Amino acid sequence: MAIFEITTDRLVALHPTGFSDHGLRERGDLQRLLRDQVDVIAPDVLVISEEFGGWEDSKRRIDLLGIDREANLVVIELKRTEDGGHMELQAIRYAAMVSKMTFDKVAETLAAHLASQGRDGNPRELILDFLGWDSPDEERFAQDVRIVLASAEFSRELTSAVLWLNEHGLDIRCVRLRPHTDGTRVFLDVQQILPLPEASEYFVNLREKKAEERQARQRESSWTGLWFVNVGMDDVDRPAVDEAGRGYIRHWENCVRFGYVAAGGGPRYSGPLRKLEVGAPILAYQKGEGYVGYGIVSAPALPIDRFPLPDGTALAAALNQHDYNKSRADSDWEYAVGVEWKVHFPLADAKTFKGVFANQNVVCKLSDVATVRFVRDVFQIQDAEASSDSAV
Repeated sequence: MAIFEITTDRLVALHPTGFSDHGLRERGDLQRLLRDQVDVIAPDVLVISEEFGGWEDSKRRIDLLGIDREANLVVIELKRTEDGGHMELQAIRYAAMVSKMTFDKVAETLAAHLASQGRDGNPRELILDFLGWDSPDEERFAQDVRIVLASAEFSRELTSAVLWLNEHGLDIRCVRLRPHTDGTRVFLDVQQILPLPEASEYFVNLREKKAEERQARQRESSWTGLWFVNVGMDDVDRPAVDEAGRGYIRHWENCVRFGYVAAGGGPRYSGPLRKLEVGAPILAYQKGEGYVGYGIVSAPALPIDRFPLPDGTALAAALNQHDYNKSRADSDWEYAVGVEWKVHFPLADAKTFKGVFANQNVVCKLSDVATVRFVRDVFQIQDAEASSDSAV
């Protein structure tokens, strides 16, 4: 469809033209303009670098590199050619090359970008403010890489490839940039053509479904017997014992001191914990911190007011929480499972890495290959120890 300018008495047709017809260059003009107004093609993105090329063995450079408000990296490639060339392949290579960037590396990259533009600002604070975070969170940061391709036109081969890649879990968008003129002025028609805006939610749901299916297949095929268990602290700054002498049941220090992990508040939470069998190897994880302990289940689950410690004292009594379960419905009782901790670390020294497996469940199978390799090394777990057949 044609584009028209509305005047006081008529519609004036704008004629399609080409960037080269107006002496507009891909890097010197188009890239510069979009760098400063990236929302035109990629809303809610913060540009952290132009012509990014932070690789020792490659001279390749990303036109624009940014992050979105979900903390995903965004690779933006621009072409003023008529069909976009093979830019999707190039962008995929770039996405793979930046996929391991950490928060610190992104902050360092933004610092260099600000300096090159003669702009002031603390890069870490700018990123945190953009994301709405109080502090860096490597577990959520740069967990995915989005790709935005911007060109005057896209070939059928390229659009077919992009559709297929979206259907298989990649987030790639094609934005068409068509210059128009009224004879004196230049206008730019910007349209996202893939995926169509009305189909974006479909592709998001499709990607999530594909990811869940891949994770399920991996869990079924590669489980080694290790169990992921949430420590469950809702406030890591809360003391192990309050001023009244009551022990915080799910405080990691208390879990280590008395040899247990706990869960409650309903069958959804206590149920999986209660099914852990004696002899099961577990990895304790605290949300937002990392893995803090490795141990073997030494006693089955019991309500904390009946859970015996070696000296015969009930756990609830040892924590000065005598009436904790009595004030709750049976279904909401707090349960504890005995654990012989083999290796443990304080919260301040929790072990993690970018992309580490974490889960909202209280208990689940730990089968993520990279995480299993990591915890085996950090907690010095031998193969024989991680071969439990116990099941939840």
